[in-house]
Amino acid sequence: MIENSKDIKKKFISEDLGTRNYYGYRTDLVLSKIMLSLLTFLAVFIFTEDMIFSALIASEVFFIYTLINKYGVEKKNRNGKEKLLSRMKKEHFKARVDEMNTDAFEMLVGFLFEKKGCKGIVKKGRRMFLAEKDGIIECIKVYKLYDNMELEKTDIRSLVVFMRQNSIRTAHIVSTAPLSEQASEFLEKYKGKINTEIIGMEELFHMAEESGILPGNKHFYNKINEGKYIKKKKVHLKKNVFDNKKTFMYIASAIFFYVTSTLMPGNYLAKYVSLYFILLTCISCFYFLWMRYISSSLKN
Repeated sequence: MIENSKDIKKKFISEDLGTRNYYGYRTDLVLSKIMLSLLTFLAVFIFTEDMIFSALIASEVFFIYTLINKYGVEKKNRNGKEKLLSRMKKEHFKARVDEMNTDAFEMLVGFLFEKKGCKGIVKKGRRMFLAEKDGIIECIKVYKLYDNMELEKTDIRSLVVFMRQNSIRTAHIVSTAPLSEQASEFLEKYKGKINTEIIGMEELFHMAEESGILPGNKHFYNKINEGKYIKKKKVHLKKNVFDNKKTFMYIASAIFFYVTSTLMPGNYLAKYVSLYFILLTCISCFYFLWMRYISSSLKN
């Protein structure tokens, strides 16, 4: 199956990693596994002076850590799969809604509310429907707006006036744009007198998903396999190199190579590598302190 291919799994894991680099993540896992095994070998060898026993213990640590890493990778694969499919479906749904004219969008809204259990849906005026649910007449108001637009107070006022005049207590406001601050404040004043449900693109997407009108997962797997819908994420070098979790690995590496250079006085390479990790540790600590305290203080 396409979803089980290595390339697809790589994209799932990358989705869950966010700004972290995929190869950097896998390299960190390998390096941490090797470093932990070597440190275990060194520690056991110092106390027992038995190389075979030390190698056996280190091998056990290596395989146990490998299983732990495998579980972590599989978990990221599952989480990334859910995130990527959800994002792709939302983008697909939004693109289809943007392509619709107002009449087609109203038909879609009517269909979704019919699936939700509303009966006898009839059009009542401009961009408005009346429907019955559990013996109660409800109002459905539809607003198809565009990017960077807001639902204004005047639009909400006309709806409230209609509801009060016709003794309707429940309204569903379907809007592709958010409510303005004034519109939200106006609705708050009538909170005890009328019941309103704001249905934005997120809620509309969930209604469409529940109704089963969206393409199946196979459609999106094919898109992933073709290289579509995959956004090139901006990798933050600082977050990938000077990550707080990596600081502990830098410290462990510096200690390991320093101890190695001490046990083998002629090994200058281990000494230089130890200095390199000490430098990385200092830079990481400075970066953490700068971002946590100094930078926030300067902003304040």
